[in-house]
Amino acid sequence: MEKNSFNGLSWMTDAIKQQLEKRNKIVSNEDIKGLFSLRDNSDFSIALHEILVKKYNKDPNSLNQKQLTLFLCMHLENAGQADSILSFLQEWFPEHKEQVVISLNEIGATESAKIINQAIDLIPKDNTWFFKTSNEVSEEKMMEFDSAFSNYPDGFMRDLYRKYADDNKNYF
Repeated sequence: MEKNSFNGLSWMTDAIKQQLEKRNKIVSNEDIKGLFSLRDNSDFSIALHEILVKKYNKDPNSLNQKQLTLFLCMHLENAGQADSILSFLQEWFPEHKEQVVISLNEIGATESAKIINQAIDLIPKDNTWFFKTSNEVSEEKMMEFDSAFSNYPDGFMRDLYRKYADDNKNYF
């Protein structure tokens, strides 16, 4: 993002602009030392997610297990907030639906892991589209799981991401 790209945002203070510019520079340079210097967990999580996405887009096999753990959890969270957990489980990363439960447990999101595991149990075993075989009861349950996950039963994910990344800093 260019330095002057924030000019049209009159509500944005200079401090916020500087923080966003700093974060964008960290992402563009994939500056891991700079990433871990970010104090705000939200900024840290956004920057880490963008770095992991860049790395994954270059080569999906380039993420080590610790990086993949956060990558999957972050994408699942995004699906839950922007669309639905079903999008992640059946469209975005169906090959990782069991792994994301392990990943959630690994970062300390144990309640979220239970919810996602229950959602996975609703998906047809042959991985056909959920709505092809669903009924009113299963669709209602899926919506309940989606809502429960999106309500952050383990606390803010950004805090869990930060703690996990800090605990595994040498893998980044």
